[in-house]
Amino acid sequence: MSLSLLLEKYDVSTEEGLQKALSEVEKEESEVDEALSGVLSRACMLEDKLRTASQAYTKLSEVKADAQVAADMVDRTAELARDVSAKVRQLDLARSRVAECQRRVHDLIDLQLCSAGVEAAIKANDYETGAGHVSRFLSMDPGSVAAARARGAADPRDAMTRAANTLREHIVRRFEDAAQKNDDENVDKLFKLFPQIGRAEEGVRLLAKYLATKLGVEIRRLSVVAEGEGAVFADAMTRVLEAAAAAAARAAALAALAAPGLLPAALAALQPQVCAGVRRVSGALLRAAARPASALQAEPALAELALAHSTIQLYFAFLTRRTQADAASLPEAAKQAALDAVEKLIAECDLTRTAQDILGHYLELEKFFLEESVNKALKMATPQPGSTTSSLVDDVFFIARKVIRRSISTGSVEGACVVLNEVSAVLERDVTAVLRRRLRAAPPDPLPLPAPPAPRAPRLALDLTALDLTADLAHALNKDVEAQRLLFLAHLAEAEAGAEWAARLAEEAVRGAGGAARGPTDTHKVESCAAGLGAAAAALALAAEQGVAAVRAGLAPRLALWADALVQPAPLAEELEDDADAFPQALEQFSECARQHLPQHTVDALLLAVVTDVATRAEARILHHHYDREGGLAAERRCRRAAGRAGGGGARERAARLAQAASLLALERPQHAADVLRPPRLPPARVRDILARRTDFKIEDIKKLKL
Repeated sequence: MSLSLLLEKYDVSTEEGLQKALSEVEKEESEVDEALSGVLSRACMLEDKLRTASQAYTKLSEVKADAQVAADMVDRTAELARDVSAKVRQLDLARSRVAECQRRVHDLIDLQLCSAGVEAAIKANDYETGAGHVSRFLSMDPGSVAAARARGAADPRDAMTRAANTLREHIVRRFEDAAQKNDDENVDKLFKLFPQIGRAEEGVRLLAKYLATKLGVEIRRLSVVAEGEGAVFADAMTRVLEAAAAAAARAAALAALAAPGLLPAALAALQPQVCAGVRRVSGALLRAAARPASALQAEPALAELALAHSTIQLYFAFLTRRTQADAASLPEAAKQAALDAVEKLIAECDLTRTAQDILGHYLELEKFFLEESVNKALKMATPQPGSTTSSLVDDVFFIARKVIRRSISTGSVEGACVVLNEVSAVLERDVTAVLRRRLRAAPPDPLPLPAPPAPRAPRLALDLTALDLTADLAHALNKDVEAQRLLFLAHLAEAEAGAEWAARLAEEAVRGAGGAARGPTDTHKVESCAAGLGAAAAALALAAEQGVAAVRAGLAPRLALWADALVQPAPLAEELEDDADAFPQALEQFSECARQHLPQHTVDALLLAVVTDVATRAEARILHHHYDREGGLAAERRCRRAAGRAGGGGARERAARLAQAASLLALERPQHAADVLRPPRLPPARVRDILARRTDFKIEDIKKLKL
């Protein structure tokens, strides 16, 4: 630290400041001594490093000289390599020119030999050899001929072109002769020569013409429908289309040898014969499938129409697949052009219009079959005196499933959608209306809920006696009450099953029509039409809800008695357990009987409704009785057991309110009311009203309660 800084930091005019400054100077001096000692201790090490560096420096000159020698050698080697590489390139160029010259000379020699060879082959009727010479001529480099003409020589291609044309005429003539004789072996052999002479398109055209003529004769023979039973028309159409597919497969196999992408032209020549043959068979089929007198007579015709349409769709799919396979090796643009050509051929041919006629007739006949069959099922399901069962839903959905599956078997997404819409309309319009009409009102006592035991109270005994007399009178007036009850429950179960069946049919339709769908658009179309079955399922579910409401209405008188019995001050039985378990046992008998006729979820819904209704009524009936401690305890036991039988959330809440109200009746003192109140708490006014029903509680004590 400098002197000026010390003077600024310490007051040296005093002994204390002077002492502090001296201490600071001594401390700094000791630090300097330590640093100096460290530097001196490293002096030997620095001398060693300097000595080593000086020795290494003396060797650098030798390394530099060696590196310079190596660099000079590399430069000379690189220059030599460049000279050698240039000479090698010159040698390669000269060799390639010599090879090209030799090839052109050979081409000119071969051209003269090919011309002579073709003429000799024509004279010897050896068309395979002649075609080989023409193929060699077509594969020659045009530059060879151009070089010959540049030297002033005559064009050597003229003679070869004349010879090739002569060979083509001979091959065409021989091909036509073989076609007239139906000589398939020679036809195939001669067809394979057309690609070699550069006439692949002409060969495919001649082959397609031959196959079309042969196919027309075979189709006229196969389209004759023999009299007999079974699907004779569909079988005839299948034979016609199988013959057409065989001809198309043969054309595809031979066209692939010529050149890829030529199959659409061959199919265009074959298609008129196919359309004419199918039109003849379909005309006979449509005349035979005229509107029948009954649904039973319509089924064979429907099966034939569906099979015929499906066969046509399979034939179209076969043509598309063959074209895709034939054009697989082509560039993407050429491949798409071939597919577009086949799609256009399919869309514009008469076979497509025939398929539309068949589908239209099928849909008209299928609608007749569906309506007639459903109407017959509805008539057969008309309730008869004493009948206790119904097969309405089973019959209708058997018909619906058959119709939907048959429409899917046509292979037409549009046809399946039309049938789905018809089935949905019939289910929603006819079947649901019948079930709603039959479930509008339930017969007396639709499900047996045992009456409460006769209490000691005279008024309730009179009510039970009146109810029993009413039931006896109903049985006396109508001996078929039991049959009506069972039939009503059967219809209710049918409505529940119908809703499930409709949803299941929709899933099956979407899954089954997936094979006929040609893309996401068709799939969405089927899903949209299948949603109509979902609407039918909702309508059937509403009919089932109407039936459940009718059952609840039929049980209302008995539920009112049970509600009054639960809160009766007087015991319902001699034993306390029997008195408390009377309502749970009645519910158990009720549920056992209901499970014999209804689905489990419907039984659960009815039980929840019964418990909720009884709990609501019983809470209101408390205010119509007066209780002592014993009567309150009896009511509390019954209500607590009833709350334990509650199932769903709403029923548990109502039963908990009832049990809480009954617990107030069983209190020893009104001051204990706050101890039994649990959420959901009863309103304070209702608590005071219930406590006031105890004859041994004072009104003043009840009013003083803080609730």
